[in-house]
Amino acid sequence: MKILVMEVGMIGTNCYIAVNEETNAGVVVDPGGDSDKILNVIKKHDIKIEAIFITHGHSDHIMGLDEVRKATGAKVYISKADEPMLKDADRNLSMFIGQNKTFAGADENFTDGQELVVAGIKFKILATPGHTPGGVCILADNVVFCGDTVFAESIGRTDLPGGSYEDIIKSIKEKILPLADNVQLLPGHGPATTVGWERRRNPFLQ
Repeated sequence: MKILVMEVGMIGTNCYIAVNEETNAGVVVDPGGDSDKILNVIKKHDIKIEAIFITHGHSDHIMGLDEVRKATGAKVYISKADEPMLKDADRNLSMFIGQNKTFAGADENFTDGQELVVAGIKFKILATPGHTPGGVCILADNVVFCGDTVFAESIGRTDLPGGSYEDIIKSIKEKILPLADNVQLLPGHGPATTVGWERRRNPFLQ
């Protein structure tokens, strides 16, 4: 699996593309804006996008969703708890940045512990509520796409509607920290990190 990353949108969201190097099929994770930029990368690398995975329903992770979906024909996946955020500008917070943006519903809903093979890549869904009620982290090989659950030496905000500090700490400790030290964490903002580093250095988890 090869992973392409680009920073998109108004506040620098990490959009990832997981690519099966044998087939050049792939999955877009969190198309948070700058859809032209995302689509240009897809075209440049001639990737067949089979799915769009949304870690959670905040606007900075979905602003490019409609355009990428239309251009690729890919199925959209999000948790059932966060799916209503797609259709509500207040809940997805786009209203707060003057966008008032809504989106069509998902094709599939993630469930906790679900294992699915898309683009020939095996993914496992880890429900990690706290930043939003339906936030998920997505494990593939030795990598976790962790949205805004955990960052390098930090955690996601819990002061937004539906957030819970207790829930996010519980999610990280129960779903992320049991993974091997060398598992890479690819967050929604900022640099990549590892489980081992966050176990030892993240001040919120001590």
